[in-house]
Amino acid sequence: MAAAARTARIKDDPSRGIWKRFLLLVPLVVALAVTCWVYVHANGSTYSIRGTLPDLAGGESTTDAASFSPANVTLDRTGVIEVTSARLTPDGDHARIELRALGDGEATVNVTRREGDTTLGPAPRRVRVIDGVITCEGHGFAGWESLHVSLCVFMGAVAALFLSALVRLRREAWFGYTMVSCAGGLLFFSFQLAFFVFLAFDGGITSLADLVATLTQTADWFVAATIMPVTVLALLVSLSNVWLIAREGLRPVNMLGVAVSVVWGLTLLVLTFAHDALYELRASFEFIWVFRTCEAVAVAYGECLLFATVVCAWLAARHRPRRGGDYLVILGCGLRADGTPCPLLAGRIDAALALDAERQKAGDAPVTFVPSGGQGPDEPMSEAESMAAYLREHGIPDERIVLEGRSTTTRENMAFSREAIEAHAGVSVEERSVLFSTTNYHVFRGYVCAHEAGMRVEGVGSRTRAYFWPNAFLREFAGLLVAQWRMILQVYLVIAAIYAAAAIVYISG
Repeated sequence: MAAAARTARIKDDPSRGIWKRFLLLVPLVVALAVTCWVYVHANGSTYSIRGTLPDLAGGESTTDAASFSPANVTLDRTGVIEVTSARLTPDGDHARIELRALGDGEATVNVTRREGDTTLGPAPRRVRVIDGVITCEGHGFAGWESLHVSLCVFMGAVAALFLSALVRLRREAWFGYTMVSCAGGLLFFSFQLAFFVFLAFDGGITSLADLVATLTQTADWFVAATIMPVTVLALLVSLSNVWLIAREGLRPVNMLGVAVSVVWGLTLLVLTFAHDALYELRASFEFIWVFRTCEAVAVAYGECLLFATVVCAWLAARHRPRRGGDYLVILGCGLRADGTPCPLLAGRIDAALALDAERQKAGDAPVTFVPSGGQGPDEPMSEAESMAAYLREHGIPDERIVLEGRSTTTRENMAFSREAIEAHAGVSVEERSVLFSTTNYHVFRGYVCAHEAGMRVEGVGSRTRAYFWPNAFLREFAGLLVAQWRMILQVYLVIAAIYAAAAIVYISG
């Protein structure tokens, strides 16, 4: 039993080293930071204050362009900046004041204008010059566009790394939790990248303040856009559980959909009322804003991982083995009272027989079948013996059957099957090609357990009723969270740190 629970290592594991490639982001971040610094300092010695004239100088009336000039702009301190131009747009209500840095320090820009006998304004703007770069309170600095471009490049690079890893795993038929993690990360960063690239071309971001504000709210918008679809799916999954329980009996594993629906409901309550509760507890505005941002990121990233689980499990079920097999493991799942395979198990055996016939037709040698499954308390014999009898009835000779009759779980199916294969072949399982057959919704689980047992495999699934699928997806999602919680937490902390930093910058103005 201990041997079955122990995770073995696979020499040619294609997922090994995948996360190390993300270290490439370190020099990329450094390069982007240096580029932004150079670009900002090349452009930051000038700055434009823009806005409607009533906003800059007060009042509601308009005036013609000739009535507004640098004479309407005063500074409380000299030697820091100078006004190079001040003009109105043709509509007469929008002003643009051009400043140039003279030396480091702070100064206040006051804008006034006369309408008849009335002086309107001033509405002061506090300006600071740091290392030759002009910054205006809450409005940013010249060259801020480089930050927008750098953000898009960074998100694009992360998405590309996730995509390259995903393509490699898909090509190697390495279905498992690493694939789900890559697909979830790809989905999350692709959404962010597409959104910010769209805003760059659409002109939806016109200042650093806009960029930072938008970054702090993208996760919120993602959650808002998916609340209704996810809620509907949660209700449908709960209904599928009712059907599953009616057909398969009341067991904890058959209530995963109900459990997830409850968790989603609690999440909606937190999203709706947590901020009000924090206000009641007199939490600071800054803390509430950062909490809201990190909370939205957690929900959005979790949704992406859930969607990725569904897609990867579906791809695993549709995958057809590309190479011939020496051994074909058939995963057990229950017998009738008379000891014959139940319809679900018979479907798995039939799928194995069909795959063997397909391989022989393509010129491959016949496989050796490994029926895998122990004897349950209500079963007259082991599942392996029942499957072997079924195989014999379909013309498979005993020399092509290797029994594994001890296992009670999928993990033990794969671990004990490895031992049986190595004992029969007399060599390590790594020197043999292994296939497996199970029900379509269970194929992804078979891959995961085979990898844990140290076997590279390819699987095939038999068809079954649709109500099994939702629970299978949720089980693998729960398995993902348990198996890779450290990696998921690390990715989340990196994302949350970026968004929380943006939230702090936005709050501080």
